[in-house]
Amino acid sequence: METDQRTVDVCVVGAGPTGLMAANWLERLGVEAVIIDGKAGPTRESRALGVQARTMEIYAQLGVVDQVLAQAVPANEMRPGVGRSSWHPVPLDRIGQGLTPYPGITILEQHANEEILASRLASRGRAVAWNTKLLGLRQDGDGVDLDVESADGPRQTIRARYVVAADGASSPTRGQLGIGFEGETNEKVFYVIDAHDVHGTGSGINVRLAGDDFLLTFPMSDPSPDARRVRLLGILREAAGARSSTAHAASGDQVGVDEQRARGALEQDFGVSYSQAGWFATYRVHHRVADAFRAGRVFLAGDAGHVHSPVGAQGMNTGLQDAHNLACKLADVLSGRMPESYLERYEAERRPVARRLVATTDRLFSRVTSSTARARFIRSRVMPLLWPVLVRVAPRGPLGTRIFGYVSQLRIHYWMTEQERTRAEARHGVARIRRRDPVVGRRLPWIGATNPGEDNHAPLASARWQVHAYGARAAGRGAITAQQHGVELHLFGASPRRGLPDGTVVVVRPDGFVAVRHRVGAHRREA
Repeated sequence: METDQRTVDVCVVGAGPTGLMAANWLERLGVEAVIIDGKAGPTRESRALGVQARTMEIYAQLGVVDQVLAQAVPANEMRPGVGRSSWHPVPLDRIGQGLTPYPGITILEQHANEEILASRLASRGRAVAWNTKLLGLRQDGDGVDLDVESADGPRQTIRARYVVAADGASSPTRGQLGIGFEGETNEKVFYVIDAHDVHGTGSGINVRLAGDDFLLTFPMSDPSPDARRVRLLGILREAAGARSSTAHAASGDQVGVDEQRARGALEQDFGVSYSQAGWFATYRVHHRVADAFRAGRVFLAGDAGHVHSPVGAQGMNTGLQDAHNLACKLADVLSGRMPESYLERYEAERRPVARRLVATTDRLFSRVTSSTARARFIRSRVMPLLWPVLVRVAPRGPLGTRIFGYVSQLRIHYWMTEQERTRAEARHGVARIRRRDPVVGRRLPWIGATNPGEDNHAPLASARWQVHAYGARAAGRGAITAQQHGVELHLFGASPRRGLPDGTVVVVRPDGFVAVRHRVGAHRREA
C-alpha cells in the first residue's frame, strides 16, 4: 500500500475542546502543527457546558472571548435547595467581582466552544483533518512516527517532533503507550437532558437535593426567546436498566423508558417539568487520573489524562488549561528559548492539578449522592438552616472569595521549580506545604478593579515572556530585569490588595503565570 509522509513539529490527536485549544495555541505561537480526528466531524451532543473565569481569560488572550460572550448565557447566581424549594441564591458574579474581568460562570455548550476554536483554526489554514484515524505510533530520540489512515486518501505517516494526545477518556493513544488509568466508577447511573420549555427551576444554576436524589440545572441558549431551554442532570432510578458507561443519543425503546423514569422523578421530587427533550443520555461518573502525563515525546491532555464528576463544571476547563499550558511549553522548546528538559514541567504542573481536582470532586460528589441516613439528615435538615447564614456571610468575607477562586480555577498554583518546593517544605514543613506564595506560581493577579484605567492582563495578548513592574520604585529594577531576559517591559501602578505592592517586579510566562518575583529592597528573588 502506498504511504505518504508529512513532517510537522507537533501532531495533535483528537479534535475535542482540548485538542482544538492546543492546536489554536500552537498556531498562535508559530508552531507548525496538524490536528487529526477519526470522527467524521464535531460532536453535537456533550455534557460539558460551564466555562470558568480562568478559561475566559485564556479565551481573551487568544482573541476569541467576544465570540464566546456573544453565544453564551451568563450564570451569575447559584440556587441551592431541597425538593421543590430553593434557598437564597449565591451571587457568583458578586463574589468574583474585582478578581477577574469575567466573574460568575459562563454557560456555553462544549460543541459551541469547539465550533469557535475550529473556526479560528480553519481561518488560519489549519483546518482539522477529520476522518483521519491513528493506527499506531513509534518513537525514537528525535520524534514520533504516526501511522494514520483517512477515509478519502492513502495511508500516511506523520513525522512529528512531539504529539499531544487529546483523544478522550478511552484514549487509544494512552492505551498504545501502556499508561495506566486507575480510579473508580460511581455505581449510580446518571441522566442528562437538554429540556425545552422548562418550568419549576429558578434562574441561574440550581442544585437541589431530595432524599437519595439530586438535581443540577444550567440555563442554556435557545434560538427561540419564548422557549426556555435548560440542561438537567440527576440520578436515574433503577440503575440496573442502564447499559452503558458513556452518553448515547436519545433513540430506542430503552432510552424512551429511561427518559420517562427521569421525567417522573423530576416532577415528583422537584416539581420540574418540560415539554420535550432535545437530547437525553445516561452515563456513569468516573474518577480517574493517568499514571503519567508523558511518555517520551507524547503528552496526554484533557480527558485522556483525567476524568471526574460534573460537580463544579471543572472537566472541560481543566482540559483546556492543560492544552494552554502544554502548547506554551512546546513553543518555548521548539523556538530554542527553553531546553527540552523544560517539558518536564508540564506533568509536574498539571498532573497535581488533576489529582487534587479528582479527589475534591470525588469527595463532594460522594457526599451529594450518598444514601446514608447521616448524609440525608444533613442535606434535608441541617443545610436548610445553615444556608441562609452562609449566603449572607460568604459574599462579604474571604471564604466566598476563596471558594470562587477554587471553582473559577483562578487559585491554581504551580511550583516553579523543585527547589521552590524544597524551600517551602523546609520553611513550613511537609504538613503545612499548603502555605504557598500568593503570586509566584499563580496566574498573574488582575489589577483592573483596584487600579482603574489599568489592565495588566492586556499585554498577555502578545503570548510572550514579559516583565511587569508595579509602582515607581520598581521601574529601574524592571528595566534591568527585562534587559537581562531580553523581553518586553510593562509598567503599572502598585496594587497591594493583589499582592503587587510598590517595588514589585515579576517575570510572567506566555501562559500568564508568574515565574519569578523581585521586590525592591528585598535581598532575594522569589521563584
